[in-house]
Amino acid sequence: MTRLLPRPPDIATLPFRLKFRQLVLLDALGDTQSLRKAAARTHLTQPAATRAMAELESAFGVRLFERSHAGMTPTVYGSALIQHARRVLYDVQQAHAEIQALRTGSHGLVRIGSLLPPAASLLPAAVGEVKRQFPHMRFSLEQLPQRPLVERIREGSLDIALCRVVTDPDEANGLEQSVLFEDDFVLVAARSHRFARARTLALVDLIDEPWVLPHASGLLYAHVHALFLTQAGRLPGNTVESSTPLATNLQLVEQYGFLNFMQRTVATSYAKRGQLRILPISLGSPLGPHVTVVRSSAGIAPAVDITLQALRRMAAQETAGGQE
Repeated sequence: MTRLLPRPPDIATLPFRLKFRQLVLLDALGDTQSLRKAAARTHLTQPAATRAMAELESAFGVRLFERSHAGMTPTVYGSALIQHARRVLYDVQQAHAEIQALRTGSHGLVRIGSLLPPAASLLPAAVGEVKRQFPHMRFSLEQLPQRPLVERIREGSLDIALCRVVTDPDEANGLEQSVLFEDDFVLVAARSHRFARARTLALVDLIDEPWVLPHASGLLYAHVHALFLTQAGRLPGNTVESSTPLATNLQLVEQYGFLNFMQRTVATSYAKRGQLRILPISLGSPLGPHVTVVRSSAGIAPAVDITLQALRRMAAQETAGGQE
Protein backbone atom coordinates (compact mmCIF):
# COMPACT_ATOMS: atom_id res chain seq x y z
CA MET A 1 0.00 0.00 0.00
CA THR A 2 1.37 3.40 -1.03
CA ARG A 3 2.14 5.70 1.88
CA LEU A 4 0.51 9.09 1.38
CA LEU A 5 2.51 12.12 2.34
CA PRO A 6 0.76 14.95 4.17
CA ARG A 7 -0.21 18.09 2.38
CA PRO A 8 2.71 20.57 2.42
CA PRO A 9 2.36 23.65 4.63
CA ASP A 10 1.73 27.13 3.36
CA ILE A 11 4.88 28.66 1.86
CA ALA A 12 4.80 31.38 4.53
CA THR A 13 5.39 28.78 7.27
CA LEU A 14 7.84 26.59 5.30
CA PRO A 15 11.04 28.46 6.35
CA PHE A 16 10.20 27.84 10.00
CA ARG A 17 10.08 24.08 9.40
CA LEU A 18 13.39 23.81 7.55
CA LYS A 19 16.68 23.20 9.34
CA PHE A 20 20.14 23.89 8.01
CA ARG A 21 21.30 20.36 8.85
CA GLN A 22 18.61 19.01 6.49
CA LEU A 23 20.20 20.92 3.60
CA VAL A 24 23.64 19.58 4.53
CA LEU A 25 22.18 16.06 4.64
CA LEU A 26 20.53 16.56 1.24
CA ASP A 27 23.85 17.60 -0.27
CA ALA A 28 25.55 14.51 1.15
CA LEU A 29 22.74 12.21 -0.01
CA GLY A 30 23.02 13.65 -3.51
CA ASP A 31 26.67 12.57 -3.57
CA THR A 32 26.50 9.23 -1.75
CA GLN A 33 22.91 8.04 -2.38
CA SER A 34 23.36 6.17 0.91
CA LEU A 35 21.68 7.28 4.14
CA ARG A 36 24.37 5.57 6.22
CA LYS A 37 27.23 7.32 4.40
CA ALA A 38 25.41 10.67 4.34
CA ALA A 39 24.69 10.44 8.06
CA ALA A 40 28.36 9.70 8.78
CA ARG A 41 29.50 12.59 6.59
CA THR A 42 27.17 15.03 8.33
CA HIS A 43 27.90 13.69 11.85
CA LEU A 44 24.34 12.50 12.42
CA THR A 45 23.15 9.16 13.74
CA GLN A 46 21.26 7.12 11.18
CA PRO A 47 17.96 7.48 13.11
CA ALA A 48 18.47 11.27 13.23
CA ALA A 49 19.15 11.33 9.49
CA THR A 50 16.02 9.26 8.85
CA ARG A 51 13.93 11.70 10.93
CA ALA A 52 15.45 14.68 9.10
CA MET A 53 14.52 13.21 5.71
CA ALA A 54 11.01 12.38 6.90
CA GLU A 55 10.59 15.98 8.11
CA LEU A 56 11.74 17.28 4.72
CA GLU A 57 9.34 15.06 2.81
CA SER A 58 6.54 16.10 5.14
CA ALA A 59 7.42 19.78 4.70
CA PHE A 60 7.28 19.60 0.90
CA GLY A 61 4.58 16.96 0.59
CA VAL A 62 6.49 14.84 -1.93
CA ARG A 63 8.71 11.79 -1.89
CA LEU A 64 12.32 12.99 -2.31
CA PHE A 65 14.07 9.60 -2.57
CA GLU A 66 13.22 6.09 -3.68
CA ARG A 67 14.49 3.61 -1.09
CA SER A 68 15.89 0.21 -2.06
CA HIS A 69 18.52 -2.29 -0.92
CA ALA A 70 20.96 -0.55 -3.31
CA GLY A 71 20.52 2.82 -1.59
CA MET A 72 18.49 6.00 -2.02
CA THR A 73 17.89 7.38 -5.50
CA PRO A 74 16.60 10.97 -5.81
CA THR A 75 13.20 11.41 -7.37
CA VAL A 76 12.64 14.34 -9.73
CA TYR A 77 11.58 16.34 -6.66
CA GLY A 78 14.64 15.23 -4.73
CA SER A 79 17.00 16.20 -7.56
CA ALA A 80 15.46 19.66 -7.74
CA LEU A 81 15.67 20.19 -3.98
CA ILE A 82 19.30 18.99 -3.88
CA GLN A 83 20.25 21.68 -6.40
CA HIS A 84 18.48 24.37 -4.37
CA ALA A 85 20.09 23.10 -1.15
CA ARG A 86 23.53 23.33 -2.73
CA ARG A 87 22.89 26.90 -3.81
CA VAL A 88 21.89 27.85 -0.28
CA LEU A 89 24.97 26.12 1.17
CA TYR A 90 27.24 27.79 -1.37
CA ASP A 91 25.73 31.21 -0.64
CA VAL A 92 26.37 30.66 3.08
CA GLN A 93 29.98 29.68 2.30
CA GLN A 94 30.34 32.84 0.22
CA ALA A 95 28.90 34.94 3.05
CA HIS A 96 31.44 33.39 5.43
CA ALA A 97 34.29 34.02 2.97
CA GLU A 98 33.28 37.66 2.48
CA ILE A 99 32.95 38.27 6.23
CA GLN A 100 36.35 36.68 6.84
CA ALA A 101 37.80 38.78 4.04
CA LEU A 102 36.52 41.91 5.74
CA ARG A 103 37.81 40.70 9.10
CA THR A 104 41.28 39.68 7.91
CA GLY A 105 41.81 42.26 5.18
CA SER A 106 42.02 39.70 2.37
CA HIS A 107 39.78 39.83 -0.66
CA GLY A 108 37.79 36.60 -0.77
CA LEU A 109 37.67 33.47 -2.92
CA VAL A 110 36.87 33.23 -6.65
CA ARG A 111 36.04 29.79 -8.11
CA ILE A 112 36.63 29.60 -11.87
CA GLY A 113 35.95 26.74 -14.26
CA SER A 114 37.30 26.88 -17.79
CA LEU A 115 37.53 25.10 -21.10
CA LEU A 116 41.08 24.54 -22.37
CA PRO A 117 41.51 27.54 -24.74
CA PRO A 118 40.90 30.28 -22.15
CA ALA A 119 42.93 28.28 -19.62
CA ALA A 120 45.91 28.17 -21.99
CA SER A 121 46.79 31.87 -21.75
CA LEU A 122 43.90 34.15 -20.87
CA LEU A 123 43.09 32.69 -17.43
CA PRO A 124 46.66 32.66 -16.06
CA ALA A 125 47.21 36.19 -17.40
CA ALA A 126 44.08 37.51 -15.66
CA VAL A 127 44.78 35.67 -12.40
CA GLY A 128 48.38 36.86 -12.44
CA GLU A 129 47.28 40.47 -12.93
CA VAL A 130 44.76 40.29 -10.09
CA LYS A 131 47.23 38.61 -7.72
CA ARG A 132 49.79 41.35 -8.33
CA GLN A 133 47.26 43.91 -7.15
CA PHE A 134 45.50 41.77 -4.52
CA PRO A 135 48.00 39.13 -3.32
CA HIS A 136 45.63 37.80 -0.65
CA MET A 137 42.79 37.06 -3.07
CA ARG A 138 42.29 33.30 -3.37
CA PHE A 139 41.46 31.40 -6.56
CA SER A 140 40.19 27.90 -7.25
CA LEU A 141 40.75 26.88 -10.91
CA GLU A 142 39.27 23.84 -12.66
CA GLN A 143 39.24 22.66 -16.27
CA LEU A 144 35.93 21.02 -17.25
CA PRO A 145 33.82 20.28 -20.36
CA GLN A 146 31.08 22.72 -21.43
CA ARG A 147 28.04 21.05 -19.86
CA PRO A 148 29.52 20.54 -16.37
CA LEU A 149 30.73 24.15 -16.40
CA VAL A 150 27.20 25.44 -16.99
CA GLU A 151 25.74 23.03 -14.42
CA ARG A 152 28.28 24.09 -11.79
CA ILE A 153 27.40 27.75 -12.37
CA ARG A 154 23.71 26.95 -11.91
CA GLU A 155 24.23 25.07 -8.66
CA GLY A 156 26.49 27.83 -7.35
CA SER A 157 29.72 25.85 -6.89
CA LEU A 158 31.51 28.03 -9.47
CA ASP A 159 31.56 31.84 -9.59
CA ILE A 160 32.73 32.18 -13.20
CA ALA A 161 32.75 29.79 -16.14
CA LEU A 162 34.89 30.40 -19.23
CA CYS A 163 33.18 28.43 -21.96
CA ARG A 164 31.50 28.61 -25.37
CA VAL A 165 28.37 30.73 -25.69
CA VAL A 166 25.23 28.94 -24.46
CA THR A 167 22.74 29.29 -27.32
CA ASP A 168 19.87 27.07 -26.19
CA PRO A 169 17.25 29.41 -24.64
CA ASP A 170 16.33 26.98 -21.87
CA GLU A 171 19.96 26.36 -20.92
CA ALA A 172 20.79 30.08 -21.14
CA ASN A 173 17.90 31.07 -18.87
CA GLY A 174 19.24 32.44 -15.59
CA LEU A 175 22.76 32.95 -16.93
CA GLU A 176 24.55 36.20 -17.68
CA GLN A 177 26.99 35.83 -20.59
CA SER A 178 29.63 38.24 -21.85
CA VAL A 179 31.70 37.61 -24.99
CA LEU A 180 35.46 37.44 -24.41
CA PHE A 181 36.86 36.45 -27.81
CA GLU A 182 36.25 34.50 -31.01
CA ASP A 183 38.45 31.46 -31.54
CA ASP A 184 38.58 29.66 -34.89
CA PHE A 185 39.98 26.18 -35.45
CA VAL A 186 43.23 26.03 -37.43
CA LEU A 187 45.13 23.14 -38.93
CA VAL A 188 48.39 22.22 -37.17
CA ALA A 189 51.33 19.98 -38.04
CA ALA A 190 54.73 19.09 -36.64
CA ARG A 191 57.55 21.52 -37.48
CA SER A 192 59.18 18.72 -39.49
CA HIS A 193 56.06 17.91 -41.53
CA ARG A 194 56.57 18.17 -45.28
CA PHE A 195 53.77 20.78 -45.53
CA ALA A 196 54.88 22.73 -42.43
CA ARG A 197 56.24 25.69 -44.44
CA ALA A 198 53.58 25.76 -47.16
CA ARG A 199 52.10 29.23 -47.72
CA THR A 200 48.98 28.00 -49.49
CA LEU A 201 47.22 24.67 -49.01
CA ALA A 202 43.91 22.99 -49.80
CA LEU A 203 42.37 20.01 -48.04
CA VAL A 204 42.60 17.97 -51.23
CA ASP A 205 46.41 18.28 -50.99
CA LEU A 206 46.31 16.69 -47.53
CA ILE A 207 43.62 14.05 -47.96
CA ASP A 208 46.10 11.13 -47.88
CA GLU A 209 47.98 12.36 -44.81
CA PRO A 210 47.34 10.80 -41.36
CA TRP A 211 44.71 12.81 -39.43
CA VAL A 212 43.48 13.21 -35.87
CA LEU A 213 39.78 13.99 -36.32
CA PRO A 214 37.10 14.99 -33.78
CA HIS A 215 35.37 12.03 -32.15
CA ALA A 216 31.88 11.19 -33.41
CA SER A 217 30.52 12.14 -29.98
CA GLY A 218 31.94 15.68 -30.23
CA LEU A 219 30.40 18.90 -31.49
CA LEU A 220 33.00 19.37 -34.26
CA TYR A 221 32.52 15.98 -35.88
CA ALA A 222 29.85 17.05 -38.39
CA HIS A 223 31.62 20.32 -39.25
CA VAL A 224 34.92 18.64 -40.09
CA HIS A 225 33.28 15.89 -42.14
CA ALA A 226 31.27 18.45 -44.12
CA LEU A 227 34.44 20.44 -44.83
CA PHE A 228 36.22 17.39 -46.25
CA LEU A 229 33.25 16.39 -48.40
CA THR A 230 32.74 19.87 -49.85
CA GLN A 231 36.42 20.75 -50.36
CA ALA A 232 38.07 17.38 -51.03
CA GLY A 233 35.16 15.23 -52.20
CA ARG A 234 35.85 12.45 -49.70
CA LEU A 235 37.02 11.72 -46.17
CA PRO A 236 40.65 10.87 -45.39
CA GLY A 237 41.36 7.17 -44.99
CA ASN A 238 44.19 7.27 -42.45
CA THR A 239 42.49 8.69 -39.33
CA VAL A 240 42.25 8.52 -35.57
CA GLU A 241 39.03 9.81 -33.99
CA SER A 242 39.95 11.33 -30.65
CA SER A 243 38.27 12.88 -27.64
CA THR A 244 41.34 12.24 -25.47
CA PRO A 245 43.28 14.97 -23.63
CA LEU A 246 45.27 17.45 -25.69
CA ALA A 247 48.60 15.83 -24.76
CA THR A 248 47.68 12.67 -26.69
CA ASN A 249 46.80 14.59 -29.84
CA LEU A 250 49.95 16.69 -29.55
CA GLN A 251 52.09 13.57 -29.40
CA LEU A 252 50.42 12.18 -32.52
CA VAL A 253 51.07 15.49 -34.31
CA GLU A 254 54.65 16.05 -33.12
CA GLN A 255 56.04 12.51 -33.18
CA TYR A 256 53.96 10.65 -35.75
CA GLY A 257 53.18 13.25 -38.42
CA PHE A 258 49.41 13.53 -37.92
CA LEU A 259 47.43 16.64 -38.86
CA ASN A 260 44.87 18.04 -36.45
CA PHE A 261 42.39 20.92 -36.21
CA MET A 262 43.12 22.83 -33.02
CA GLN A 263 41.65 25.97 -31.50
CA ARG A 264 43.82 28.92 -32.50
CA THR A 265 44.33 30.13 -28.92
CA VAL A 266 45.85 26.79 -27.95
CA ALA A 267 47.70 26.27 -31.23
CA THR A 268 49.33 29.70 -31.00
CA SER A 269 50.71 28.99 -27.52
CA TYR A 270 52.33 25.73 -28.72
CA ALA A 271 53.56 27.33 -31.95
CA LYS A 272 55.31 30.04 -29.90
CA ARG A 273 57.09 27.30 -27.96
CA GLY A 274 58.27 25.75 -31.22
CA GLN A 275 56.26 22.54 -30.79
CA LEU A 276 54.14 22.77 -33.94
CA ARG A 277 53.24 24.93 -36.92
CA ILE A 278 49.91 26.46 -37.89
CA LEU A 279 49.02 25.67 -41.51
CA PRO A 280 47.03 28.08 -43.76
CA ILE A 281 43.67 26.28 -43.40
CA SER A 282 40.92 27.31 -40.98
CA LEU A 283 37.71 25.58 -39.97
CA GLY A 284 36.18 28.86 -38.82
CA SER A 285 34.38 29.17 -35.49
CA PRO A 286 31.43 26.75 -35.65
CA LEU A 287 31.03 26.57 -31.84
CA GLY A 288 30.57 30.30 -31.32
CA PRO A 289 32.60 32.73 -29.20
CA HIS A 290 34.14 32.16 -25.80
CA VAL A 291 32.23 33.88 -22.99
CA THR A 292 32.24 34.44 -19.26
CA VAL A 293 29.15 32.98 -17.57
CA VAL A 294 27.81 33.87 -14.13
CA ARG A 295 24.44 33.34 -12.46
CA SER A 296 22.23 36.30 -13.31
CA SER A 297 20.26 35.83 -10.08
CA ALA A 298 23.38 36.09 -7.92
CA GLY A 299 24.87 39.35 -6.73
CA ILE A 300 28.40 39.83 -8.05
CA ALA A 301 30.87 39.77 -5.14
CA PRO A 302 33.68 42.34 -5.31
CA ALA A 303 36.36 39.69 -5.86
CA VAL A 304 34.37 38.14 -8.71
CA ASP A 305 33.80 41.53 -10.31
CA ILE A 306 37.53 42.35 -10.13
CA THR A 307 38.32 39.03 -11.81
CA LEU A 308 35.72 39.54 -14.55
CA GLN A 309 37.20 42.95 -15.34
CA ALA A 310 40.70 41.45 -15.54
CA LEU A 311 39.50 38.69 -17.87
CA ARG A 312 37.94 41.27 -20.19
CA ARG A 313 41.10 43.41 -20.21
CA MET A 314 43.33 40.41 -20.97
CA ALA A 315 40.97 39.20 -23.71
CA ALA A 316 40.97 42.69 -25.30
CA GLN A 317 44.77 42.80 -25.17
CA GLU A 318 45.14 39.33 -26.73
CA THR A 319 42.66 40.22 -29.47
CA ALA A 320 44.48 43.48 -30.22
CA GLY A 321 47.82 41.70 -30.22
CA GLY A 322 46.55 39.09 -32.65
CA GLN A 323 45.37 41.78 -35.08
CA GLU A 324 48.73 43.60 -35.23
